[in-house]
Amino acid sequence: MVALIQNMQEQKTIRAFIAIELPAKIIDGLKKIQNELKDGTNKAACPHTKDFGVGAWVKPENVHLTIKFLGDIEADKVDSIARLLEDAAAQSRSFDISVKGVGGFPTIDNPRVLWVGVEDDKNLSHLYDNLENGLTALGFKKEDRPFKPHLTLGSSLCLFQSRLTPEGAVHTKLKEYRLQTEDQLKDFI
Repeated sequence: MVALIQNMQEQKTIRAFIAIELPAKIIDGLKKIQNELKDGTNKAACPHTKDFGVGAWVKPENVHLTIKFLGDIEADKVDSIARLLEDAAAQSRSFDISVKGVGGFPTIDNPRVLWVGVEDDKNLSHLYDNLENGLTALGFKKEDRPFKPHLTLGSSLCLFQSRLTPEGAVHTKLKEYRLQTEDQLKDFI
């Protein structure tokens, strides 16, 4: 990982986002949902599954809960962002992720992107707010829209590099920080 970060810092910019990796149990459930949507057997969730214009399906191991897409950032900002993630993770409780519903952008009848909804959780919202405020202080634009957690077809807070290739996006984890249990959080309260 050290060599990867050193190589990345030689680049002037990287495409990056902050996300939470999902537990294997959720990824296995998402594989099942994805297969049902591909072959049209999940008519209750989505009646038009055979007609989807989805060009490529996300590999289940790449599914994550995006907290903030950063876009192209200067490589020398990685350390500042990493410190922010470390502080936010140390002050945030771990939480359960519950998935609910299937939807599409721009619409479910004509989707370019399929997603699975995530029930909002007060600990997830607190983590998002902490990160959004810290990123704003680092010069990132504050999000105009409310945070709507979803999975695009554990818990740890991660900074990822995203490289676009002809085969699809390749995500490389640059930094990872564990969220705290309630007992660990008492030191910060």
